[in-house]
Amino acid sequence: MTWGAVRGAEAFAPAAFLPGYSSTEEERAVFRTLAEAEWERDGAAVARMLMRMPALRGREQEAARADLIALRLYLRGTDGPLNSAALHRAFETGEGRLLPYAACVASGLRRMPAFRGAVVRGAGPEETPAAGSLLRDAGPLSALPLGGDDPVPGGARHVIWSVTGRRVRQMFDGAAHATRTDEVVFPPGTVFRVLDIRQESASPASPLILLRELPGIPAESATGGAQPDAQDNAVLERLEASLDGSPAAGAPGPWPERCSGPVGSPRTDGE
Repeated sequence: MTWGAVRGAEAFAPAAFLPGYSSTEEERAVFRTLAEAEWERDGAAVARMLMRMPALRGREQEAARADLIALRLYLRGTDGPLNSAALHRAFETGEGRLLPYAACVASGLRRMPAFRGAVVRGAGPEETPAAGSLLRDAGPLSALPLGGDDPVPGGARHVIWSVTGRRVRQMFDGAAHATRTDEVVFPPGTVFRVLDIRQESASPASPLILLRELPGIPAESATGGAQPDAQDNAVLERLEASLDGSPAAGAPGPWPERCSGPVGSPRTDGE
């Protein structure tokens, strides 16, 4: 694998939240006021979830209730003032009236079980990043497990080795959400390294962008543009084995909108 030359250092923009963020009591109280019209609807489903989490008691259970209502509201989507586009602006800017809602979504994700393995995200028409680049998204980032029953997304695809991406299956309860029950969501502020770009001979215009999640590494201390280390090579081997072992890709078909699009903004470090 050859990593291309990269241009000079660029700092990531500050992130409002990083993986593992825990919401404050004040943030949860403000979110409850913001979500008053939705609270009871999503609260009933979350209450059923909490019955299966008996270790939570008292104030911790109330904190989990607010976090999980926020996460469920984000996942099911809404056309109102709490819509996904407005929420992602709060993640990106770290400002605005929806910031407490964003805080609870970030906190809710830490309560979900982790997924380890390869996941796929549609890349869209954006410019392909260079191997060795670092990427970080200010908001949550969704994908689907590689080799599932879903049709493949059209165009370029990200194939990501997940370590701390969160499975959100238990947030859905009903056939209406059946197409997204296997969704894996990376917490806000997660950093990724581009390991390689694989050009498929059958579709040269639809490259596979192979990414490694860098868990527990602050974005400001991560480095890109150097030669791959032993962990990079090991993860790349796992990704390639997962791709080789997955069923042959079928024709592009319906793909969840939230599981498509660029992975954050790049930062590269010069030689």
